[in-house]
Amino acid sequence: MKKRGTVRFQVSGLSMERLMNEACRHEIRLKNVKRGKYREITACLTPEEYGSFCGIAQEKGFHVGKAEPVGALRIWERDKKRWGLWAGLCIAAALLIFALSMIWEVRIENAGPYLGEIKAYLQELGVRPGVRRDQIPLSQLQDNLEWRFPRIKWIRAEYAGTTLKIRVEEGTPPPLIADQGGAGDVIAGEDGLLLRLNTFAGTPAAKAGQWVRAGQVLIRGEERGQNGELVPVKARGEAIARVWISRRVQMDVREYKTVPTGENAIVREISAPFFHWMRGEKPDYQTFDLERTVTPVIGVWFPVTLIRDIFMEADTLVTQRDLDAVRREAGESAWLQLKQALIADEIVDKWMNFSIIEEDTMVATATAEVRRDIARYRKE
Repeated sequence: MKKRGTVRFQVSGLSMERLMNEACRHEIRLKNVKRGKYREITACLTPEEYGSFCGIAQEKGFHVGKAEPVGALRIWERDKKRWGLWAGLCIAAALLIFALSMIWEVRIENAGPYLGEIKAYLQELGVRPGVRRDQIPLSQLQDNLEWRFPRIKWIRAEYAGTTLKIRVEEGTPPPLIADQGGAGDVIAGEDGLLLRLNTFAGTPAAKAGQWVRAGQVLIRGEERGQNGELVPVKARGEAIARVWISRRVQMDVREYKTVPTGENAIVREISAPFFHWMRGEKPDYQTFDLERTVTPVIGVWFPVTLIRDIFMEADTLVTQRDLDAVRREAGESAWLQLKQALIADEIVDKWMNFSIIEEDTMVATATAEVRRDIARYRKE
């Protein structure tokens, strides 16, 4: 096996130039040649070249010193028997390779109001720190995110070392060509007060300050051509509107309690795989509390169980709960539902209304005013 690396040695004698020329004639090139004391030089060669050079130098009457490894060969010669060191280096290299193949940070940039919703969706997809990079195809991840958030212009996912960077650009995505997807209108996705209508393609059919209903055409999918004729196009645009979202919770203000009458009935049973015996009959109480005791008698090969039921007759008592407690509980539930519905919206204002219907039901209505893009594409 050919030994690789570099060795350093000293050569002493008369007419060093003659020795170096002779070495060149044998295709031996001295490296890092340094002149030392009088009639002495230091040079470097590979171990194979050093053996050949020694023969040439001794034949010409030069003295060649002992070769000492340098660089990687020196480290190898010095530490080649330190198996613990090399094992540790191999383990460290393996751990480094493993660490570089993982994602240790997920960074979302420029997401604005979509930040919380994007984080939640990434958790659903399993995109989190500690996941292997090859388990997350970037192109598929981008497609999934753009499909989930159609109001985002584009999403770019890329790796920066062990960090997965997801950059978001808000807006309405412009298609590659004007009629991609076919001609169609932009309609209102929900009721709202139109604040701003930005038309990218098509003809506006509404204006700011107008109340629009869900399904109403905001931008018609047509434009005037060069000769004045109407040309079908795919309408595109942004419709920012004030939208009011409500969540309603109903809660009974009555509380039902059972009050024992003092009448009891006891029923005993013996249950086995091929045998069942009951002592006593179940009472015909309209309302009762049941206390059951189950006692195993024999093991698993032929299980026998003793069952003792105590039926305690009770009357139902209807009382009214504390109205403040009911109001607080209903209000918290309505706020929670509203918050979940508005996870990616900019809330302008919010309020709560309470009412009682039919004297036994508390109604809590949580309402929020938000600003959102209500533009939706509808193909003709």
